[in-house]
Amino acid sequence: MRKLFVVLSFLMVASMLLTACGPTATTAAPATAAPATAAPVPATAAPATAAPATAAPATAAPVVQNPYIGSGKLDGNGIPADFFADVNVRKGFSYSFDWDTYITDVYKGEAVQSLEIALPGMPGYDAAAPHYTMDLAKAADAFKASTLKSPDGKSLWDTGFRIQMLYNQGNTSRQIIAEILAANLAQVNPKFVVEILGLPWPAYLAAQRAKQIPIMTAGWLEDIHDPHNWYQPYSIGAYGGRQSLPADLTAQFKTILDKGVSVVDPAARTAIYKDFNQLYFDQAVGIPIVLATTHGFQQKWVQGRLFNPIFSDIYYYTISKAAGAKNPTTFTEASFGDADTLDPALSYDTASGNIIQNVYQTLVFYDGEKPSEFVPMLADSWTVSTDGQTFTFKIKPGVKFQNGDPMTPSDVAYSFQRGVLQGGTASPQWLLAAAFLGSSISDIAEVVDPTGALDDDKAGLSAADPAKLKAACEQMTAAVVADDAAMTVTMKLAQPWGPFLPTIAQGWGSVMDKKWTAANGGWDGSCDTWQNFYAPTSADDPLSKLMNGTGPFALDHWTAGQEIVLVKNPTYWGTPAKLDRVVIQNIAEWGTRFAELQAGDADVAAVPVENRSQADALVGERCEYDTATSTYKPCTVVDASKSLSLHIGQPGLSMDVIIYNFAIH
Repeated sequence: MRKLFVVLSFLMVASMLLTACGPTATTAAPATAAPATAAPVPATAAPATAAPATAAPATAAPVVQNPYIGSGKLDGNGIPADFFADVNVRKGFSYSFDWDTYITDVYKGEAVQSLEIALPGMPGYDAAAPHYTMDLAKAADAFKASTLKSPDGKSLWDTGFRIQMLYNQGNTSRQIIAEILAANLAQVNPKFVVEILGLPWPAYLAAQRAKQIPIMTAGWLEDIHDPHNWYQPYSIGAYGGRQSLPADLTAQFKTILDKGVSVVDPAARTAIYKDFNQLYFDQAVGIPIVLATTHGFQQKWVQGRLFNPIFSDIYYYTISKAAGAKNPTTFTEASFGDADTLDPALSYDTASGNIIQNVYQTLVFYDGEKPSEFVPMLADSWTVSTDGQTFTFKIKPGVKFQNGDPMTPSDVAYSFQRGVLQGGTASPQWLLAAAFLGSSISDIAEVVDPTGALDDDKAGLSAADPAKLKAACEQMTAAVVADDAAMTVTMKLAQPWGPFLPTIAQGWGSVMDKKWTAANGGWDGSCDTWQNFYAPTSADDPLSKLMNGTGPFALDHWTAGQEIVLVKNPTYWGTPAKLDRVVIQNIAEWGTRFAELQAGDADVAAVPVENRSQADALVGERCEYDTATSTYKPCTVVDASKSLSLHIGQPGLSMDVIIYNFAIH
């Protein structure tokens, strides 16, 4: 799954950084902490990277014994279950985090503070919006204003508290976040005790889902570059549910989000999301932490590379090599990690997405390095109805798939229909299902059974009422209609959907050859059979290792665990790629990757954070990112005799947020 792969990779890198230069990692509570006395409930729910689901928030704090809240009372040895329901407590914590120390000590200055939930450049992002900074005096004032009382009537300030802050073992960055917060709260008042406890991932995830964790750091990696993909999970979606947000606050967020997602104009959306930013700040719902910035290396002879952070990895089409380069028409990337599936409808990991974005194509694509702006690709143009619910795409004529089949509007319509009908919560199809079937729908199975009981249950779905199965399919096929004579595809959304273009620009919006797909074991296009193709795994998906795209490259071969090789597509409809061959090597061992980079055998290599100094020693030019223009400045020569180019400073697209549980279970 895309997000799982990238988040785990990010966490591994952060962990290595902290191991190398941060405090010594521990995986248990400090010696002064009282260890948990009961094991968390076992993990039974879907993975954290599955589609966010709107949870029914708790309206009252349940009275249950929880190992992470001590005595369960405000008596100096614990906290009550409704501890974080007090906005002053949340504000006190929010004023107690030290972003500067975290950025300096953990990232060595290569990160920027996250001011709000949206990312820079998105509709709704406002650098002038209110946000928290470390201010221990304001923290003290907030805690003193709390209305919480101990059983004998004393104030929170006089009584103090003891609480455990959890993180998943091995995630050193989250451990350090907890340590910084704990140290600062102790400065505010020595009676404020935060004990830090590391749990194995399954136990940590289970405790999240059981809403037992009082305070934790939650991470998100965006699926699409749109504010809704950030605001939703941190308010009414996955993490909002795990925070047990009260019904009235959830309703306020939902009203704003429903309004914001239904507007297409970015300026209008920005005005709407201003209310979200203000509400999130006023209620101190969570603490956005930082966006790590890039520190990437490539050979100086690499030309034309687009540094768009939304790309799964490298878009090879624009790349060429300068005179004197080794292997001038072959691009070699020394990386690690293998692809999962090459079926665009199922792929949800970056290794797979990298191959897909170079072999398949979408109706619209990103405008160079701008993750929020789009240009035509397989669509020559498009129009949007005044109500924002109908998109009509004029399909580019003369395009062929690599096997020679002509691409038609029917192929386009089939690709979207197949994707949503194939569904499965481990796939990215929830992003399209929400637009086509309704914002409350995350999987096609929920059209057949709105309770969600059939999600990922192929056998159960196949046994459902045939009339309901056919109706669900016909609802989707009616939403995307092709007119081959007019060379158009009309897409009718369930409601206006502001992030529609960002959604279809990603790999799951790829256009596939209907005839070829069906001939190779994919859905045959009939509403009588779609359930037989529902929710495949990568292992049983017949399209996992086959490709037939319209893009500038074609799959030459995939040797699992070793390499994936692409070659120039001889039938490509556009200007041919400058490279003849791309080799993506899967090399787990850093020393081998470094040797290739040093010798010039690799044009690009994945460099772990703790090994950056080795690669830094080879840097001949430095290219710094300009946040004001959202582009890299012209590169400056550091040492003309050295071989590498360093690109540095571009903010990433993943972020951690400290979140509070308003009603701890």
